[in-house]
Amino acid sequence: MYTPPAPPHDPTVPPPPPDLSGPPGASRNRTVTFVIAAAVGGTVGVAGSSHGLPFPEHYFLLFFAGMLLAVSLHNVLSRLLGPFTGLAAVYSSIGAGPWLWATTVGGRQLVLRPLPLILYSPCMVVTDRPGLRRRMWWGELVQLLVQAAVAAALVAAGGAAAAVGWGIAFLTLLTHVLAPGRVTSPAWRLLRLPFGTEEGRLGEWQADDATIAATRAAGAGRIDLMRAALAAAPPSGSPRRLALSAMLALAEGRSVEAAHTAVELYARSAAPSLRAGALYLYAAAVSDGVRAGQIPAEQGLPYFAAAMTGLRAQGPALARRTDLAAREAYFQGRLPQAAKLAARAAANAPEALSRAGALDTLAAVHAAAGRPVDAARAHARAAALLRR
Repeated sequence: MYTPPAPPHDPTVPPPPPDLSGPPGASRNRTVTFVIAAAVGGTVGVAGSSHGLPFPEHYFLLFFAGMLLAVSLHNVLSRLLGPFTGLAAVYSSIGAGPWLWATTVGGRQLVLRPLPLILYSPCMVVTDRPGLRRRMWWGELVQLLVQAAVAAALVAAGGAAAAVGWGIAFLTLLTHVLAPGRVTSPAWRLLRLPFGTEEGRLGEWQADDATIAATRAAGAGRIDLMRAALAAAPPSGSPRRLALSAMLALAEGRSVEAAHTAVELYARSAAPSLRAGALYLYAAAVSDGVRAGQIPAEQGLPYFAAAMTGLRAQGPALARRTDLAAREAYFQGRLPQAAKLAARAAANAPEALSRAGALDTLAAVHAAAGRPVDAARAHARAAALLRR
């Protein structure tokens, strides 16, 4: 196991942001969510075994099918209502599971996946539009009412449809009561946004037209369009714009600049998920710099290790689902594990830019393991995703 030395003081590469512990209550919130999910699952199981379900027991599995359908219904409604509710789609996927194929529709990446569990999933961003409080609250209320109406109609139909309807009703309720303190969540939009100064918390989430265009271009792998959109845009220090600037610097190989931008983004962000995203960008920038020889390993690896520790505290999902765990294993010499993690990250990547990054990591792992043919194949797949 590689033990990194203490990081030296070098003004050219920024050290990790300070205070990398998780946000207050983060662990408690995850525990509460887990306990609620376990309690609900246990209650449904007990009700089924004691014949206490509001539908015939042999339709029990359809209840869970209704829960999955509720996710898809919510996603479709979010996409359809987005132009009226202050949200904009930047990329999306059909199906679930590993990456199968991708295309571009209307400048937005659309990824096709093989499992029809979640029928449609869009990535939505908050737009810079007037009247966001009213738009977002009404939009979420309409979604709740439509989902409730669909559930009620299915329950009234009885039989198998009732089981599906109860599943939709249950997940709809759960979605609109869990995580009311997390900005942009359905529960927050419905229960918190109309009151007090909550609207002010949306500022760091808002994206202007140039930022939305650059985000769509990045998702589709169009680095050329991303660069042009940011170059033509008026100056902005918004967190969303900073994140795009860091992503562009990463795509262009400017690792040290990307690391500085990520540290600035971390300092300007308040939302835990945005700070975790900044930490992800910092770790990616430092690891890219070490791998490319732009940052000395004796300096960069301790910084990378510290960022990974912080990311596991602040955004464990990002540490698990991206290729950062593969990079960590690569630096530690665990090449078989690194190859598995990088391949999995590439398969599950939400859009072209992150998939290309995971494939580049996979190529580096294959090269280090003495598999030049596999390395060349992974590198070619990564290059095919991007237009520079």
